[in-house]
Amino acid sequence: MRYRKLLTFLAVLAVVLSTAIFCRSLLAAAEKVPKVGPVKINTHPVTLEGKTVLLRWNGKMNGDKFLSRVGELLGQQVKNVKVIKLWEQDKSTAVISKDLPASEQVASIIAQRKPDIVIASQAD
Repeated sequence: MRYRKLLTFLAVLAVVLSTAIFCRSLLAAAEKVPKVGPVKINTHPVTLEGKTVLLRWNGKMNGDKFLSRVGELLGQQVKNVKVIKLWEQDKSTAVISKDLPASEQVASIIAQRKPDIVIASQAD
């Protein structure tokens, strides 16, 4: 009976210590995340007629198929819409951004095309 209490105590202690270590590593990781200031959301266009819609795919399976279909439907239903499939123009953008500089690089490439709206898909 005495050993059972000791083993229970040691098991609880191990859980508490491992939780504390895990939480400490989470806090350390959170300190490395860059702070982003306030974000201003653009107003949505009333119509997509005559607008440029950029489709952004991150390379995950079937996301390009989904976005291609979105582009087809836009072309059928919206007059004078210009659809850009970014991954076809710049293959380097069909990736999951691994860090802030990579995200900024993709954002820069998107901005160069001056779209009115961006539609993104991850899929799977």
